Amino acid sequence: MHFPIKQSELMSDLVAKVRGLSELLCAKIPADETITIPASEDIFADIPPTRLLRITEGQVDYVLNGKRVMHFEEGDLLGLPRSLNLPQGQFSCKTPVMVIAYERDALMTAVNADLKNQRNWAYYLLCNLSLYELAFTQELRAEFQPTAGFMHYRSGETIIQQGDAAHKVYTLLEGAADAVCDGVKVGEIHANEIFGALAVFTRQPRMASVVATSDCTVLAVRKEEFITLIEHQPQICLGLIEEMAAKINQLNNQLLQIKTSKST
Repeated sequence: MHFPIKQSELMSDLVAKVRGLSELLCAKIPADETITIPASEDIFADIPPTRLLRITEGQVDYVLNGKRVMHFEEGDLLGLPRSLNLPQGQFSCKTPVMVIAYERDALMTAVNADLKNQRNWAYYLLCNLSLYELAFTQELRAEFQPTAGFMHYRSGETIIQQGDAAHKVYTLLEGAADAVCDGVKVGEIHANEIFGALAVFTRQPRMASVVATSDCTVLAVRKEEFITLIEHQPQICLGLIEEMAAKINQLNNQLLQIKTSKST
């Protein structure tokens, strides 16, 4: 996966992570068949909509309104769910491409069978959503202008402010951060962790602040897109709910310790 413009080191690293997740997820399911696709303006024209394609040889372009906005190579997975709510372009190739086909239902079965897979699937979808949005922003500025994306924070800066309305869901790509409630540290956030989803689920103000403890890069997705995503891909919720439940238990335990220390 590449963009027509020069990629930053962060973008290259994120693309590598997404490609690695593709490999990890596909390793959980049997391959349906290996297909050689001839040069085509729409490689999915004769492919059932329930299939995912992972490139093993060749190159594929993603074209929207006649303009190439993304470029895919060996290891990239094509055929993301339409629930990502992105402008629908075409995947084309100028020379034959070899791919491995997978059934999407088989992938969903594997994702649902394991909480770790659910978290990987959620991370994979959110990262892809932001990568596509970044490509559209760079190449189709007049038609597509997302209000979220990649953000950078220095150590000590606040990423989320307690009490604010929840407009975005975040993924920490680089760095580390603390969750702080009423001035008390109640948790830690590490690289590749999704945070800020609880207030989106409950439609309540932020329960805690998130403060960078080192220089951080985060990926932000608008709450409307996140809600649409989980409505069509509810299996991603299970892993997130498990993590949020663990955070809430951690918060309850810390509050109990504070009360105990004050009473003694």
